[in-house]
Amino acid sequence: MEDKKKYEEIEKFLQKNQNVDPSTFLGRQKHDKKQWSEQYHAKQVALQGKFTFPAATPLENPENLPLADISLLNAVDVRFSYKPETNVYIFNEPINFNVTASTRCGVMGPNGAGKSTLLKMLTKQHFPTSGAIVEHPKFTLAYFGQYSTHELDLEKTPAEWMGVQFPGEQAGALRSHLAKTSIVGTVQDTRMEALSFSQKSCIVFSKLTFKCPHLLILDEPTNFLDLESVDSLIAACNKYAGALLLVSHNRDFLKKCAKTYLSVVPGKFLLFDNMKDAERSTYTFIAEMEEGGSVSAQDLVKKNAGGASVHASQDLREKSAEEESKEKTPEDGIKVLSISGSSPSPMPVKKSAAPAAGPLFAVGEKVQALWTDGKWYDAVIKKVIPETKYQLTYTAYGNTVNIEAKSIRKIAAAPASKQVPQAAAAQPATARAQGKK
Repeated sequence: MEDKKKYEEIEKFLQKNQNVDPSTFLGRQKHDKKQWSEQYHAKQVALQGKFTFPAATPLENPENLPLADISLLNAVDVRFSYKPETNVYIFNEPINFNVTASTRCGVMGPNGAGKSTLLKMLTKQHFPTSGAIVEHPKFTLAYFGQYSTHELDLEKTPAEWMGVQFPGEQAGALRSHLAKTSIVGTVQDTRMEALSFSQKSCIVFSKLTFKCPHLLILDEPTNFLDLESVDSLIAACNKYAGALLLVSHNRDFLKKCAKTYLSVVPGKFLLFDNMKDAERSTYTFIAEMEEGGSVSAQDLVKKNAGGASVHASQDLREKSAEEESKEKTPEDGIKVLSISGSSPSPMPVKKSAAPAAGPLFAVGEKVQALWTDGKWYDAVIKKVIPETKYQLTYTAYGNTVNIEAKSIRKIAAAPASKQVPQAAAAQPATARAQGKK
């Protein structure tokens, strides 16, 4: 955002000072500003080409079926448990989900509800306890997840590693493709152990897109990108001709790239053709927790029966008096809600409290807020959320997120060009965009 403002100011300066003597102070100033402007423009051009996809190999389709009728992955009556002998199921009621060649689906849901489990079954990292996942015999799939960087050989450079992944390909073509994901210059010849997580993620993305897949699964892809790169990824996804499954808490990313929305929450596994209904289905109980009040996991299942099952702590069987007596309420009165998942963790639910100590912001106030890249961007407060959060929209990019107060600052307090305050930089996770409405 700061660079964009600087670019606009420089362009006005250059327009005003077209004919100045190069030997004067103003002439030297023009020279320096023009160089910076040209570098910024080149960066923007590079961003437009970032995350590009080559054409995919056409799928065999002798019957000339429409894309919507060509099934790539079809989950049929699938149930899943990590330990079936315990009778604790992530998906208890059988689920059905058909990914076709035209699918562009955003997958929504809280952590632990089963999103990752579904993706792991679709990518053969896990197999259904019962039911089946039927595959198209000749389609290709690429998966980018939060742990995809683990496959990198950190002793190698990006150029060397890509050469190992694609033996026989010309080195120039591999280097050119690396450059499209911002791995340029000396970075291509630097051992990957010295690179940042963001750079490593871009290298993995280069590998996944060098030969275009028929189905691309992106699991929280915006977590490592700055806002300009998020826009580039959105543009690339919209140009990509294959099927897409997108898991993200970034609401705007899903809204701009998906056409249907799968809601996965305890008790539900439902597909919607619009984001509004999917959000209403997905975030009802999350909103209840944010706004305070007692949330009953049993009530959630009663209201939303017939989908993803809940953890054993949420079963609806009647408990004996002895079992009831063993249940204790913590001294602070917080009730515990365990959401189903491979490693259920307690989630505190309590009555609304006063906003946390720190700066207070009003609806409509112009502020600056952290993004996951550790940079501050201009934003506008849209809503005050109980406890410690605010909903805001990043002015230049349109991303609407829920964010903690400690990751927001008043514009007058510190210019955008200054370094990120140490307290905020030490906690980048607090600025992670939550794609909740």
